Amino acid sequence: MIKLKKNEAFKIFLLIFGMTFCNFLNAQSYETQFAKPLGQVLNEIGSRFDVQLKYDADTTEKVVPFADFRIRPYSVEESLTNVLSLFDYKYVKQGDKTYKIKVYEYPRRTPKDGEKMLAYLNTLYKDTVEWNARKECLKKDVREKLEIDPILAQRVNSKPILSKIRKYDGYSVQNFAIETLPGLYVCGSIYNPLSKGQHALILCPNGHWGGGRYNSDEQTRFGTLARMGATCVSYDLFGWGESEFQVTMTAHRTSEAQIIQIMNGLTILDYMLTRKDIDSKRVASNGGSGGGSQVVLLSVLDNRFTAACPTVSLASHFDGGCPCESGMPIQLACGGTNNAELMATFAPKPLRVISDGGDWTASVPTLEYPYLQRIYGFFDAVKNVSNVHLLNEKHDFGVNKRAAVYNFFIPILGLDKKMLDESKVTIEPELVMHSFGDNGEKMPVNAIREFKYVEKYFNKKANVQINSDIDLEKRAHSYVESLELNDKQKEIRVYNVIRTHMRAVRDWHNEHPYTTVPAGINPRTGEVLTNVYRDVIACSAKPASVHENLMNGLRKDLTEEQVEKILDFYTIGKLQFTLNGFKNIVPNMTEKEEAYVVSQLRLAREQAVDYKTMKGEISAIFEIYKDNCEKYFNDNGRNWHQMYKEYVAKLKAEKEAKKKAEENQDKK
Repeated sequence: MIKLKKNEAFKIFLLIFGMTFCNFLNAQSYETQFAKPLGQVLNEIGSRFDVQLKYDADTTEKVVPFADFRIRPYSVEESLTNVLSLFDYKYVKQGDKTYKIKVYEYPRRTPKDGEKMLAYLNTLYKDTVEWNARKECLKKDVREKLEIDPILAQRVNSKPILSKIRKYDGYSVQNFAIETLPGLYVCGSIYNPLSKGQHALILCPNGHWGGGRYNSDEQTRFGTLARMGATCVSYDLFGWGESEFQVTMTAHRTSEAQIIQIMNGLTILDYMLTRKDIDSKRVASNGGSGGGSQVVLLSVLDNRFTAACPTVSLASHFDGGCPCESGMPIQLACGGTNNAELMATFAPKPLRVISDGGDWTASVPTLEYPYLQRIYGFFDAVKNVSNVHLLNEKHDFGVNKRAAVYNFFIPILGLDKKMLDESKVTIEPELVMHSFGDNGEKMPVNAIREFKYVEKYFNKKANVQINSDIDLEKRAHSYVESLELNDKQKEIRVYNVIRTHMRAVRDWHNEHPYTTVPAGINPRTGEVLTNVYRDVIACSAKPASVHENLMNGLRKDLTEEQVEKILDFYTIGKLQFTLNGFKNIVPNMTEKEEAYVVSQLRLAREQAVDYKTMKGEISAIFEIYKDNCEKYFNDNGRNWHQMYKEYVAKLKAEKEAKKKAEENQDKK
């Protein structure tokens, strides 16, 4: 007799199911919609039209209905459009014979799209009156679509945490941290002139530069502007810099990041305007790339800004490639808008747009700038808007971009041009610019340490997730507590291993419902696959590392007996419960028979920990291994069907006897 190795029975089950499903697909008929896997269809298109297809999109498990009928023998591009549009994919032509398959990017369009959009927008207003009506609509609707006001209402009113002042040649630097939402801090640096009196203020939201606000191009700009007489405030992106210690960088690529970054900017502005050394009539904003996107949005939301300079950012056809710029649907305001129109709401205040020939701002001189000039013309203020275009440069904040910034702000903010000398700026090490230590170890006691505690301020779904996490953490803690390890560090390690595994299992289960598995026939039973078994199949595709990390992590600190105890907690003692059932059904079970049953149930238990629901998936896993045990008894001289029948009859007889005994007792 051949014994099945660990997970082998389940793998065979999946293999048979996979073969059944493939046979279903290959039976080409109208009823099956002539379906083919997406990867196969694209390969056929590539061969038919002799083109190379590169991929920046996942084609696995995607099926094209009526596949061959979507191919147009006269056009590769129509064929690709017909197939890819089903999955929200698109193609980008990279050469005569090369196409790249990409996912649809809602913030990214083409300059031609931008041209059409601006032409449409221009039809909406022909004078100052119509433009002002449009502007008021935009300002109101953007606030609503950004959902900023409910978050601003939840801010705390606390004093900033300020470091000691570091003095350099003509300017000083001071770190700050401001609590915005309860336990959430925004950190940054204030570059201040050494001269006395009131200074112009320049808010400097950071972009996605390597090194963030700590990089040398950023520090050089801030220090130089401060030397010339402007107070510059630089602060971290959400999930970058010191913010990463609180929410990790993963939180940056969320729609919440867009709201929080704007909240941070407005909160910093509120604080800075309480200071006696700031001139509230000279308030500007300047940022590059993603920082430029924030400049646009801040100018729409707050009338206190008197000058703006978005750098290598502004376009009519690109909203920003990160959810922190385009996560909220502000471009849908008032029937549809774009960053060029939103920036135009700043008219007639001084505005400079800096662009280059090496990124999406290449269209500014011929597209966005003429549009802005038209709007400024409504106010007879065309002289207040300018564009510095660096045709031969690429996406950065290099010396020529910085020079364009200085030359704009010097006359507008009344800065001292004689102090313009970048060589006088000291580039500080990143850790010197931290408010809370090298790794956030000096954060306040109330500081948030996970993004989920920020999410709760935004939606009910996040609260459900938090409650799920809390329940999960309680269970993980109770598992570890029961082991009585008497070693705090070991307890923490084991707890983290279990908690991480539980989260991974839950998240995979929630993100891969049974509906992702086609309905079919269960080859084990010959019946239609139940939703539970479809759930098992969907969840079985989770990365092997989820299970390996759990078992390796447990065995690193625990004995095998302790590991088994943890696995029993996961499955609520189902191994012993099922074993007792076999002992009741099989009369005079031998040691050899019991050993086989236990070995199978151990395999079931270890596999079942990677599934979420006890009544559904975990029980289904045990059923597969119980079938192995039943087959084992049949193959070794026992008749499982007869034993089970006799066991049921015995239970029935015992029930009848108990009932009669109770009736006789009642008669007495």
